[in-house]
Amino acid sequence: MIPDDRDALAALVAQPPTTPTAFADLRAAGIGHLALGSHDQALDLLDQAMELADTPARVIAVTINLADVYRYAGDAPTAETLYRRALDLARAQAPAYLSFALQHLGKALGEQGRLDEARDLLTEALALREAAQGDPSLAAGTRAALAALDDPAFVLPLPPSVTALLGPSPSWSHAHEGLSGTVALVNDAYYVKRGPHARREHERLTWLGARGIAVPDVAAFEDDVLVLADAATPSLAASPPPGIGTVMGTVLKHLHTLPTAACPFDERLDVQLARARRQVVEGLVDVEDFDEDNLGLTARQVLDRLLAERPGEEDLVVTHGDFTPSNVLNGGMLIDLGRVGVGDRYRDLALATRDLHEDFGKGAVDEFFTAYGLPAPDSERLTYYRLLDELF
Repeated sequence: MIPDDRDALAALVAQPPTTPTAFADLRAAGIGHLALGSHDQALDLLDQAMELADTPARVIAVTINLADVYRYAGDAPTAETLYRRALDLARAQAPAYLSFALQHLGKALGEQGRLDEARDLLTEALALREAAQGDPSLAAGTRAALAALDDPAFVLPLPPSVTALLGPSPSWSHAHEGLSGTVALVNDAYYVKRGPHARREHERLTWLGARGIAVPDVAAFEDDVLVLADAATPSLAASPPPGIGTVMGTVLKHLHTLPTAACPFDERLDVQLARARRQVVEGLVDVEDFDEDNLGLTARQVLDRLLAERPGEEDLVVTHGDFTPSNVLNGGMLIDLGRVGVGDRYRDLALATRDLHEDFGKGAVDEFFTAYGLPAPDSERLTYYRLLDELF
């Protein structure tokens, strides 16, 4: 439960923890910042608490707290990932905490309109709490959560302008090229994204579009919901043109000519490594998805290598951040722009050449560098930025 005594919370978070290495102090301060809506500060403190968590119970507690932060910040996919990790750990190692993980995940899914899943989770939580015959307020809270699922207002609504555009009964689909948990195809005409990722992408595509870069048309944007018009054009990965390496190199060269001084978005290595560390601490790295030459490494080992092998300088340009054939449409339009910012050009070069080599062969990579205008790329930097991408 999130405390609602805002005056007491404000007093709590105004002072640093009295013993900065104390797990309980860090966690309490993190929960306080969460309740006050200070999400970045909450994550910082809870990450520190997670690094001190020395029992399954503590790991589960902080994982649920972290998921709460992402949930209230609007990042439902990350919240769900963390809630499910807490649930799996509770089932395996700490059954006394199982009802808490079930309740938090159930309420989160209910807010997303996944009512059947939510009801199953909350029903299991209620059975556990009634059987335990412990604090009666816990079972009462679960009964209230189950009852709330019947209230249409429990599901997070779309903003009015988005509802007006999509209509009263939109058709949602995640079965489309390149779609992840953060984007859906709606009415076969619009792509809808929600949360902090959507806000970041809106800022960046607006900035790029004003500078002549081909980006999707914004059909609506309100609160944290971004609606993009379907360009009705396949990506280079789905429909590779002849000379795909040349196409990729030409598009990237144009992007990298934008003046860095005018770009307000920072994606330098300091920012990237701090974000990578958060991914590692919070357990958000999928080590099973590592490239073949990195399989077997832990996320922490990858982070340690990145810190030890960090390049001495950065060759700064305006980078895309995830420049792969899947994120370039035929005709040169760029999509998935939430990572755009000033960073090392090798951040884009590494991912482009990795995917081109895997899917189209060395010839496509050679074409890419010829079109880009870099006859002798730095192989160590390419390796470094491919390694960095393992943590995202």
